Amino acid sequence: MALPKIVTPEYTIQLKSVKNPVRYRPYLVKEEKLFLTAKESNDPKEMERAILQVIKNCTFGELDVENLPTFDVEYLFLQLRAKSVNNIVDLRYECRNTLRDEAQRTSPTDDGRCHHVVILNVDLNNIAITTDDAHTPVVTLQSGLQVEMAYPSMKTVQAIQGEGATTSTADKVSQMLLAALKTITTADGTVYDVRDYTEAERLEFIDELPVEDLRSFEQFFTTMPTVRYDVPFHCDKCAHDETVTLQGLDSFFT
Repeated sequence: MALPKIVTPEYTIQLKSVKNPVRYRPYLVKEEKLFLTAKESNDPKEMERAILQVIKNCTFGELDVENLPTFDVEYLFLQLRAKSVNNIVDLRYECRNTLRDEAQRTSPTDDGRCHHVVILNVDLNNIAITTDDAHTPVVTLQSGLQVEMAYPSMKTVQAIQGEGATTSTADKVSQMLLAALKTITTADGTVYDVRDYTEAERLEFIDELPVEDLRSFEQFFTTMPTVRYDVPFHCDKCAHDETVTLQGLDSFFT
């Protein structure tokens, strides 16, 4: 006689980059093992792979996880965590309030700050994807060209900015733009699908842009959707109050 099987509940979630609601289930012991193995490796890439694999498993293989924008990966993972473990996350936050000026500090290692640790309770059910009102996925260049942008995936960001990636800021900017360019539309309505062109051709297009156009691309990246949450903080030692902004997966599990 076979052992009884536990029925796992299913939920749906609406992602920003996916038209229809996505089915998902809580992650199970087999997925938790993936996280433990990745955590023991101390390799950010291993953790990234574990997160993507768990999301793929828990969405029944119906989602193109590799190409999901970073904000959708982060949001979906936080909701998975809420349904799988607990919707409340306890974060240790160290008070950074300055209590003593330089003349009052007692040793070279004394930075004058409070350093009292307070536990912040964050309800993952309250987390949402926020978008700047000024954001648009289409960048207008000085020449009048309209450039449609694609949101970078977690895999792309890790490859460009993660450990072992190029340290040149200029190279990182070029690589991020290479990954994000989607289509280019001219004044007469001609549409160029950037994916039809080689990396060398795309890089030449980027290198020939006026410097001012880089600021327009920068606005796309700085205003794009993000998982962000503001938590009120009160230090019960020095009575300091501030708002702590959590942004990115790391900040929710510190």
